[in-house]
Amino acid sequence: MRDATMTVTDLHKAATTAATGGDTTPSTLRLNAGAASAARPSTKERSTKPTTFYDDDTREDLLDTARSGGISGYLARQKLDNDTRRRERHDAAVARPIQFDVPTLIRTNRGFDGRGGGRVAHVRRPNELRGTTAHVPGFYPFPIGASAPLDGAPVGSHLDTGQPVGFDQIGWFEAGQITAPSAMVFGLNGFGKSTLNRRIVCHDLATGVRPLIMGDHRPDFVNMMRQMVLHDSDGRVQYREDGITPVTPQVTSVGFDSPMNPLAVGTFGNLIARLPTAARQLAEREMRARQVTAATGLLEISSGRPIAPHEETLLTTALRVLYGTANEFTLTNAPLPGDVLNLLRQVPQTLIDATARDADTNPELRRAHQDLLDASGALGRRPHDAIAVDRYLLLTENLRQSLDQLVSGQFGEIFNAPTKEPIDIDALGVCVDMSRLPANARKLRAAVLLACWSDGFSAVEASHLLSDHGLQEPRNYDLVCDEFSLVLGVGNGIVWRVDEVTRVQREQGTGSLFTTHTVKDLQAFDSMEDRQRAMGFLDRARVKVCFPLPEDEASLMEGKVNLNEKEAATLAEWATTPRGIDDPVVSEISEADWADGLRATGTETNTVPPGMGKFLIKEGEQPGIPVQMRLTATERATEMHNTNKRFNRGRGAKSGAAA
Repeated sequence: MRDATMTVTDLHKAATTAATGGDTTPSTLRLNAGAASAARPSTKERSTKPTTFYDDDTREDLLDTARSGGISGYLARQKLDNDTRRRERHDAAVARPIQFDVPTLIRTNRGFDGRGGGRVAHVRRPNELRGTTAHVPGFYPFPIGASAPLDGAPVGSHLDTGQPVGFDQIGWFEAGQITAPSAMVFGLNGFGKSTLNRRIVCHDLATGVRPLIMGDHRPDFVNMMRQMVLHDSDGRVQYREDGITPVTPQVTSVGFDSPMNPLAVGTFGNLIARLPTAARQLAEREMRARQVTAATGLLEISSGRPIAPHEETLLTTALRVLYGTANEFTLTNAPLPGDVLNLLRQVPQTLIDATARDADTNPELRRAHQDLLDASGALGRRPHDAIAVDRYLLLTENLRQSLDQLVSGQFGEIFNAPTKEPIDIDALGVCVDMSRLPANARKLRAAVLLACWSDGFSAVEASHLLSDHGLQEPRNYDLVCDEFSLVLGVGNGIVWRVDEVTRVQREQGTGSLFTTHTVKDLQAFDSMEDRQRAMGFLDRARVKVCFPLPEDEASLMEGKVNLNEKEAATLAEWATTPRGIDDPVVSEISEADWADGLRATGTETNTVPPGMGKFLIKEGEQPGIPVQMRLTATERATEMHNTNKRFNRGRGAKSGAAA
């Protein structure tokens, strides 16, 4: 301790003392200045410990111990790893030829070790931020792509990033994201599959693609298609050439009051009549083949048996005879199935009459009937042999019975009459309503659906022929089939037809969107051939859209849709039942009502399932895109997606009766 002495003079006291002649000796004040700073003790310089390594024998012993397992093996493995790291650091130090005053940093898995290196003992999760490519280029190589495709219909927002997502199979195909314009939608009922399909159809109509709904079962699209009217850029309604009819999608129906002629194959004959002579002759042969295919499919469904080869040849010859000998049958006026049956019935009597008279009053008709006899395989040794006629009756009995089933009863009311509402290829789209058919008439619905698909694709092919010859602008079509399980369940003819479409859809300029509930629907066939053919639809669908699915569905999709554990768990979680009570929500108010001063006065409880409107878009081996779809104000106002109207009316009636 050291004391510091300080002299203090009181100026006021000194002045008073001087005036009176007193003592002016200054006062002395002693202050304790504290302890003086001691010198820092000398530090012992730490000597650098030399780096030692295990020799080869020691490493071999440690390696043998590590292979034995247990605690000793674990410790031996740690010693080997430490020795390996020491050797790597030593080799790196030796490789540095120049040493500086500050040692060179050593790179480790937690950063550069050394002064100013920034090595951290605990690596935290990096901060995440979003930005455009133009705004965050300096963060390379740390950024990763989190964008969702915007090509196609706006279907919702990304569940993780909130970014808008666009999807439809034709839009993705044109953008080069998939190799074929085909998609398949899976999911339990009530979660929004039909809503997604209708939104894609709306986008098709807006972009010039013509959707084809060839067989609307429930119906799902009729209400929406009837509300679609074409407007120009100024909002004016567009009319057809007559100036009265607005340009809208075509909504037709098939039922007992709206028949369709399967031999008309849509409007194929009317359209090819506009082609040049050479092209028209080739198209006429194709029309005959389409007529035979349509008739054969219907006969197989109605009779429940396959058509024999000679019967198919007989149908082809009968159609050629009808077009060649009867003036009333032309490209624009196709024969009916009943006309084919009458012709087959007339053949024996015509030949017998000609034999009895020994002279032909109509040699052309007789030659045509002789061709039918030859086509049936019943031609005897002599042209008018009675045995040949008997054999003809025997060989054509099954075919005549099948045709009789097709032209009589419920089948005859629909198929043995001219088409009431033919397909209009100039319409914005086509929707065929078949919801009025009896739900339990399985064969009838199968036959109608097959005829609708035949008409639709015949019209598409004729449209492409006109485009190829410069008679109209090129057009693309989108085949949309909701409730695909009903389509596959109606008959084998549909499976073959769908298989044909999905294989050559790029050449036809046609996209396909099929919707079903689960993969089990594609496996619900008796024969292995049909199951494999149906599963081929899933293989050729380049995009799979998965709505909420049961937990065991992921195992059934293995090898077809590569769902990882997280995606499968997410789909199963979305499919769970909702909570018993949800928070009350305020009723929606339109912008016009809000502008008029109307405000919501009450609340209601709205229980929404957790998976409502959520789906996963899977394309190839890439991770799925989780999407949340929400309805717009226009969609809610028009109720185009409301499939619970009967329940709403029922609740309204009950509340009104109670009041």
